Amino acid sequence: MRRFAPWIALVLVILFVTLVLGARSLLVPANRPFEYGDGIRIQLLGISHEDVGGEERVTWGVEVINGTGRPLDLSVSSTCRHAASPWEESGPSALAERGGEEVGLPALLATSVADSCPSPESGRWWVYTLTLEDHTGGTGSRSVVFAGRAH
Repeated sequence: MRRFAPWIALVLVILFVTLVLGARSLLVPANRPFEYGDGIRIQLLGISHEDVGGEERVTWGVEVINGTGRPLDLSVSSTCRHAASPWEESGPSALAERGGEEVGLPALLATSVADSCPSPESGRWWVYTLTLEDHTGGTGSRSVVFAGRAH
Protein backbone atom coordinates (compact mmCIF):
# COMPACT_ATOMS: atom_id res chain seq x y z
CA MET A 1 0.00 0.00 0.00
CA ARG A 2 2.93 2.38 0.61
CA ARG A 3 3.79 2.35 -3.13
CA PHE A 4 0.55 4.13 -3.87
CA ALA A 5 0.87 6.80 -1.16
CA PRO A 6 2.50 9.44 -3.45
CA TRP A 7 -0.16 8.87 -6.13
CA ILE A 8 -2.96 9.08 -3.61
CA ALA A 9 -1.50 12.31 -2.24
CA LEU A 10 -1.23 13.74 -5.77
CA VAL A 11 -4.84 12.83 -6.56
CA LEU A 12 -6.00 14.46 -3.32
CA VAL A 13 -4.01 17.62 -4.11
CA ILE A 14 -5.50 17.77 -7.61
CA LEU A 15 -9.01 17.35 -6.23
CA PHE A 16 -8.35 20.06 -3.66
CA VAL A 17 -7.01 22.40 -6.36
CA THR A 18 -10.11 21.81 -8.45
CA LEU A 19 -12.43 22.60 -5.56
CA VAL A 20 -10.50 25.70 -4.47
CA LEU A 21 -10.16 27.25 -7.89
CA GLY A 22 -13.81 26.77 -8.79
CA ALA A 23 -15.47 27.22 -12.15
CA ARG A 24 -13.25 30.05 -13.42
CA SER A 25 -10.20 27.78 -13.51
CA LEU A 26 -9.84 24.43 -15.16
CA LEU A 27 -7.36 21.68 -14.21
CA VAL A 28 -5.66 20.22 -17.28
CA PRO A 29 -3.10 17.38 -17.35
CA ALA A 30 0.23 18.65 -18.72
CA ASN A 31 0.07 16.49 -21.83
CA ARG A 32 -3.36 17.67 -23.02
CA PRO A 33 -4.50 20.87 -24.72
CA PHE A 34 -7.51 22.80 -23.54
CA GLU A 35 -9.94 24.69 -25.75
CA TYR A 36 -12.48 27.18 -24.45
CA GLY A 37 -15.84 27.08 -26.18
CA ASP A 38 -15.13 30.41 -27.87
CA GLY A 39 -12.11 29.20 -29.87
CA ILE A 40 -9.14 30.00 -27.62
CA ARG A 41 -6.88 26.94 -27.28
CA ILE A 42 -4.01 26.51 -24.82
CA GLN A 43 -1.37 23.77 -25.03
CA LEU A 44 1.50 23.23 -22.61
CA LEU A 45 4.59 22.82 -24.84
CA GLY A 46 7.08 21.64 -22.26
CA ILE A 47 8.32 21.60 -18.68
CA SER A 48 11.99 21.42 -17.74
CA HIS A 49 14.30 21.95 -14.81
CA GLU A 50 17.47 23.90 -15.53
CA ASP A 51 20.11 26.24 -14.19
CA VAL A 52 19.35 29.82 -15.26
CA GLY A 53 22.09 32.27 -14.29
CA GLY A 54 23.19 30.13 -11.34
CA GLU A 55 19.67 29.59 -10.01
CA GLU A 56 17.74 26.33 -10.24
CA ARG A 57 14.43 27.00 -12.02
CA VAL A 58 11.54 25.06 -13.47
CA THR A 59 10.66 26.50 -16.89
CA TRP A 60 7.58 25.95 -18.99
CA GLY A 61 6.01 27.22 -22.15
CA VAL A 62 2.50 27.28 -23.57
CA GLU A 63 1.04 27.94 -26.97
CA VAL A 64 -2.05 30.15 -27.15
CA ILE A 65 -4.08 29.76 -30.35
CA ASN A 66 -6.67 32.35 -31.32
CA GLY A 67 -9.45 30.53 -33.15
CA THR A 68 -12.05 33.23 -32.43
CA GLY A 69 -11.98 34.83 -35.88
CA ARG A 70 -11.14 38.25 -34.38
CA PRO A 71 -7.98 39.80 -32.91
CA LEU A 72 -7.35 39.49 -29.17
CA ASP A 73 -5.43 41.76 -26.80
CA LEU A 74 -4.50 39.63 -23.81
CA SER A 75 -2.76 40.21 -20.48
CA VAL A 76 -1.04 36.99 -19.43
CA SER A 77 -0.04 36.18 -15.84
CA SER A 78 0.95 32.98 -14.08
CA THR A 79 1.88 31.34 -10.80
CA CYS A 80 3.79 28.16 -9.95
CA ARG A 81 3.20 25.95 -6.93
CA HIS A 82 4.74 22.76 -5.66
CA ALA A 83 2.06 20.09 -6.02
CA ALA A 84 3.07 18.15 -2.94
CA SER A 85 2.21 18.68 0.67
CA PRO A 86 2.53 21.35 1.85
CA TRP A 87 1.22 22.98 -1.31
CA GLU A 88 3.24 26.17 -1.48
CA GLU A 89 4.27 28.80 -3.97
CA SER A 90 7.78 28.33 -5.24
CA GLY A 91 8.47 32.04 -5.27
CA PRO A 92 7.44 34.62 -7.83
CA SER A 93 7.48 33.53 -11.44
CA ALA A 94 9.57 35.48 -13.92
CA LEU A 95 6.33 36.62 -15.57
CA ALA A 96 4.96 37.85 -12.21
CA GLU A 97 8.19 39.75 -11.53
CA ARG A 98 7.71 41.55 -14.87
CA GLY A 99 4.09 42.39 -14.01
CA GLY A 100 2.66 40.00 -16.59
CA GLU A 101 2.88 40.15 -20.36
CA GLU A 102 0.73 41.88 -22.96
CA VAL A 103 0.05 39.81 -26.08
CA GLY A 104 -1.65 40.99 -29.25
CA LEU A 105 -2.92 37.94 -31.10
CA PRO A 106 -4.40 38.32 -34.59
CA ALA A 107 -7.33 36.11 -35.60
CA LEU A 108 -6.53 32.47 -36.40
CA LEU A 109 -2.87 32.75 -35.31
CA ALA A 110 -0.88 31.38 -32.36
CA THR A 111 1.82 32.64 -30.04
CA SER A 112 3.90 31.12 -27.28
CA VAL A 113 4.36 32.33 -23.72
CA ALA A 114 7.14 31.08 -21.44
CA ASP A 115 7.70 31.41 -17.72
CA SER A 116 9.95 30.06 -14.97
CA CYS A 117 9.90 29.74 -11.18
CA PRO A 118 12.54 28.98 -8.53
CA SER A 119 12.87 25.24 -8.02
CA PRO A 120 14.79 23.41 -5.31
CA GLU A 121 15.20 20.17 -7.27
CA SER A 122 14.38 18.26 -10.44
CA GLY A 123 11.55 15.73 -10.56
CA ARG A 124 9.04 17.63 -8.44
CA TRP A 125 5.36 17.84 -9.28
CA TRP A 126 4.17 21.35 -10.17
CA VAL A 127 0.89 23.16 -10.65
CA TYR A 128 1.03 26.08 -13.10
CA THR A 129 -1.82 28.57 -13.29
CA LEU A 130 -2.02 30.65 -16.45
CA THR A 131 -4.52 33.52 -16.51
CA LEU A 132 -5.59 35.30 -19.69
CA GLU A 133 -7.39 38.65 -19.40
CA ASP A 134 -9.05 39.73 -22.65
CA HIS A 135 -8.93 43.52 -23.09
CA THR A 136 -11.00 43.38 -26.28
CA GLY A 137 -14.07 42.45 -24.24
CA GLY A 138 -14.92 39.19 -25.98
CA THR A 139 -13.83 36.49 -23.55
CA GLY A 140 -13.17 38.09 -20.15
CA SER A 141 -10.77 36.46 -17.72
CA ARG A 142 -9.81 32.79 -18.11
CA SER A 143 -7.52 30.67 -15.95
CA VAL A 144 -6.16 27.23 -16.70
CA VAL A 145 -4.25 25.08 -14.22
CA PHE A 146 -1.72 22.62 -15.65
CA ALA A 147 -0.33 19.85 -13.46
CA GLY A 148 2.97 18.22 -14.43
CA ARG A 149 6.42 17.03 -13.40
CA ALA A 150 9.65 18.85 -14.28
CA HIS A 151 12.82 16.88 -15.04
